[in-house]
Amino acid sequence: MAAARNFAPLMKQPHVVFFPAWYPNRNDPMPGLFVKYHAASLLPYAKVSVLQVLGESRRTGDLIEFDYQEEEGLPTMRVYYRKQESKLGKIIDAYHYLYGTLKGYSILVARHGQADLHHVHVLTRAGFLPWLIRITGGAPYLVTEHWSRYQKINRHKFGGRLKKWLTKQVVKKAFAVCPVNENLGNAMQEMGFTNSHFQVVNNVVDLNRFSLATTRGDKTRFLHVSCFDEAAKNTHGLLRAFKAALSKHPSLFLTLVGEGPDLESTQEYAQELGLSAYTDFVGLQMGDDLVKAYHDYGSMVMFSNYENQPVVILEAFSCGLPVIATAVGGIPEMLAENRGRLVEAGDEAELTAALCEQVEGKNAPDPALLRTYVQEGFSYEAVGKMYFALYQEALA
Repeated sequence: MAAARNFAPLMKQPHVVFFPAWYPNRNDPMPGLFVKYHAASLLPYAKVSVLQVLGESRRTGDLIEFDYQEEEGLPTMRVYYRKQESKLGKIIDAYHYLYGTLKGYSILVARHGQADLHHVHVLTRAGFLPWLIRITGGAPYLVTEHWSRYQKINRHKFGGRLKKWLTKQVVKKAFAVCPVNENLGNAMQEMGFTNSHFQVVNNVVDLNRFSLATTRGDKTRFLHVSCFDEAAKNTHGLLRAFKAALSKHPSLFLTLVGEGPDLESTQEYAQELGLSAYTDFVGLQMGDDLVKAYHDYGSMVMFSNYENQPVVILEAFSCGLPVIATAVGGIPEMLAENRGRLVEAGDEAELTAALCEQVEGKNAPDPALLRTYVQEGFSYEAVGKMYFALYQEALA
């Protein structure tokens, strides 16, 4: 994949409109938070505005609602449409999505001026309007991809021929395609989604917030942070491996942070395994509460079946926290060079051994080196400069 190139600054800041499929919204502050961080990284270099169009499963309220806000320097237009339950529901939803995209975009450019460039995050629908504008002679666009659906384990979920065809067109016409890791970029190309300019641009971590811990937490205390989607995160397997490690080290304790569709079933499973006294489910934590968690524990553990580039690992590294995780997606790239302990997905015996090794003082990378790794490739400054170099090249 191509390396970023340096260019002289443009005479004026370009106006870039983000088109994210995932973005924090009124229903949930967490989805696509990493996209918001990408946008924030560009504020020193560009005028960035955001357009998100989102379907809601509700029976009341207007069919389409337009919600414009200024959020931390990011003009943001969210369009909410009410999903239909009729036989023609998908067709009506598609119409509302397209109408909401066109009108929301027109409102943004009326307020903030014509867009010089468009930036799509997560295909396919979010890329339709930028692609249409480009093929009719308008502004160029970039694509940043975060989705694990390109990996072999998930390809059966991708969609039908029309979706694949449109995705190929959107990828092909983009000025550049920016997966968040090499593994994802290779997976996209294996599926036939090709572009002459693939370049990895990482996720972003706020190093001002996620500070290096002054002391290490107790080695017997493990932290898990996730969205509790069992198919992806395999928290049940984690609990089984943790129980096996308890037989060798009875002082272990596991705290699980987050919310999600399978949280309740995971809590019930922990009780079934007799782990109530050794585990704690603390719910969603953000901001300073999450930083404190990274500071207070001995290490973080993930046992995912699939991932791309988990931001929680980068946040843990920023705080100097060691990590145990599965060798899936982009995680091996992150934990290379002795930055963490890799285990095979689904191998509970190997995870049990890794937990025991952690307690025994193994997998102890230098906290300062973990943070330096994040600073060099994942800070606001590093990511913002990489994107801006691509923007300059696209607009040259």
